[in-house]
Parts: sequence; structure tokens; C-alpha cells
Amino acid sequence: METDVKDEQRFFESVLENFFNKKELKEFSRKTLSNKVNTSEKGVIGSTEKRQISLEIDDYIEINLQVDLLITFAQSRLDKNKFIELLFLLGRFTITSGKFQTAIYIHEKILSEINEDKTLLSLSASAQLALGEIFSRTAVWALSFEYIKKANSSYNKIHDIKGCANCMNLLGTIHGDRGELGKAVRYFEKGLKLLEITDDDYLQAKIGINLGIVNNISGDYETALSYYKRALLYFEKIKDLNKIAEIRHNMGMLYTRKKDLKNAIKEFDRSISFSVQCGDVSTRGLPYLSKAYIYTLQNDLYLASAFANKALEICSRINDKLSIADIYKINGIIQRKLGSYELAENYLLTSLRLNEELQNKLNQAETSLEIGRLYLETGRADESKKYFNEAIKYYKSIKALNELASIVSELDGNF
Repeated sequence: METDVKDEQRFFESVLENFFNKKELKEFSRKTLSNKVNTSEKGVIGSTEKRQISLEIDDYIEINLQVDLLITFAQSRLDKNKFIELLFLLGRFTITSGKFQTAIYIHEKILSEINEDKTLLSLSASAQLALGEIFSRTAVWALSFEYIKKANSSYNKIHDIKGCANCMNLLGTIHGDRGELGKAVRYFEKGLKLLEITDDDYLQAKIGINLGIVNNISGDYETALSYYKRALLYFEKIKDLNKIAEIRHNMGMLYTRKKDLKNAIKEFDRSISFSVQCGDVSTRGLPYLSKAYIYTLQNDLYLASAFANKALEICSRINDKLSIADIYKINGIIQRKLGSYELAENYLLTSLRLNEELQNKLNQAETSLEIGRLYLETGRADESKKYFNEAIKYYKSIKALNELASIVSELDGNF
């Protein structure tokens, strides 16, 4: 996608200008940048939907090449501290652009460069926390927990309260992703407690977004919206487009749960727009996925399929396993509505299997609901009841009264 490629080119140019002199710049350009592949934007005409679907994701191989060449070039020309600083910049860039395997390599290299240097414990903790974040985004929970634990220990040794609060926030996010809302809230509250003696508005706003998500899932929409709006004001003030895109998506999810589909689509469109502006591929699949679901509710199955396919393209590129499992659910809904029940069943059971493997209780419940609907529609009442009950059991455990009322209303008269 041209927008991403331009952003990445500007990023590399900025890095080069800040770390190397004119002679070194010419040398790097001569040795490495002459093979830059030209790309062209395709299909950027017509409706908002056509423009969004037509966006292409940047060339993964080309960016990996630039990162590898830059690291090799820099390693022999920068002192240790400047080299590690460069690696952190590249690491954050590769996380934002969804190149998680490259990001893992970079942060592991940072740890190897630091080795046992106790004077660099803060940098070591930052690299460990970054690895915890990367593995959480790809649902490799065991490694994520391991690195967060290491980071928290390192931050504790140097009495870095904000670092520890960041660890608590990430642990809460992971438990939220797994549908373990009680554990999520406890970690978020621990993070906020640590921040009481600091003035870190940024981290407080980040935790506020996550508390908004938890309240949205449990059905307290007013509290959730309040958290989102407060965080949005802050991130708009500091012009953090990445966080604005994230909040806009979450607000779209809130409107979706409230059945206000018009406003939900507006928020998802805003989320996509901001994620494109800031070049953040890592969260872009979510609004595409969410729009696909809305189009299934509106029985616009052509658009639903188009947005689901685009979401799958993005999420496969960044190995977002949780979202991929959700896309299978969307495809299952589409096939059920088309009357292709055997294909629908295969998609939905695949989604359920993946969510069970990923230990995502919320998505297990949502997929179980869809399987229950499929079996009810195809006359398999006993099996349908089993899956509806699985969903009800989860929503009872998190006290999601609105969701429970909706399911009971749907089942009234069917059993």
C-alpha cells in the first residue's frame, strides 16, 4: 500500500539522518537503497468500502531487507548505546507495522547486546516487555507471561514504578483477550494503584481504554463510553493517531453491542482512516473484521465476505491468531445465511477449536452461540441447546446481563 510504503520510507530516512553523517548516508544509500521496489496504489476510487478493500499491505520482504541491511551497516559504525537506541526504534517500528518475527529478532538482539550489563537493566526490562507484548499479540501466552514476569522483576530492581504499571496493564490486556475479565480488572487496578504517585497521564489513559473494553463486554455501556471519551480527549491532545484508531474501533464495538449499526460503521471507518494515517498495520484488521460482522447483520453478504477476506489478509500477515479465529466465525455466519450449512458448520467448528486452543473464553462463547443458531436452524435441537448453554454459562460467569437477556429472548419458544 502506497501510504504505508511512504511512511516506512520516511521512517528509514529519519533514522538515517539522526544516526549517520552525510558520508555514511551516501554509503548506505549506494549499498542498500538502490533496489527499492516501486509500488502503485490500486483501486482508490469509488465508495469508502471500495477504497478500504483496495488498500494493499506493504511488501513484507522489502522492509525486512531494509531492517537487516541497516542493522549490519549500523553495528560497525555506532557505539553500543547508540546502536541499542537504533534497535529500539526499529523494534517499535516493526511492532507497529505488524512485522512481529522481525520485531522478535530485534528485541532478542537488544538483550544479547546488553547481556549481563546491570547498568542497562532499564533497557533490558524494556526489551523484555516488548517481547511480552509481541507474543501476546500472536497469542503465544506462555512466552508472553514469561517475558512480562522478567520485565516486572527488572523494573522492580530499579524501582521503576511506571515500568511495573506497564507490566500490569499488559497482563490485564492478555487476560481480557482471553475473556478472563475478573483477572483483567484486577491487573488494571494494580496498574492504576502504582500510578497514584506519578503523573503519567499517558499510561493512565491506556489503562482507561482497557477498562472501557471490560465494561463494554460486561454490558455497562455508559461507563465504557465514559472511559473511551476521556482517553480520546487525551490522545487527540497529544495527536497519537495509533491510540485514536484503537479507541475509535472500541467505540464502534460499543455501538455494535447497542445495535446502533450506523454509528458503529462510522467509528470503524474512522479507525481504518487513522490506522492508515499512522501506518499501523497491527490493529487494522480489527475494524475490517468488525465491519464484516455488521454487514452479516444487515444481510449484505457480498460486503461481509469482502471485508472478512481483507481482514484475513491483514491478520494472516501479522499472525493475529485471535482475529483469524474470529474471521472463521464470520465466514460461518455468512455461509449459514447463504444456506451452505455444511460449510458453515466447518467454519464455526474451526473457529471454536482455535479459540479453545488459544484459551479465549469470550470468543468461545460467541462462536458457541453461532453454532447453536446453526443447529437450531437445521433441526438439530439437542446439539443446539448444548452450545447455547455453553455460551450462557460464560456470560453468567462475567455477569453480562444484557447479553444473557438477549440470548434468553432469542431462545424463548424454541426449547
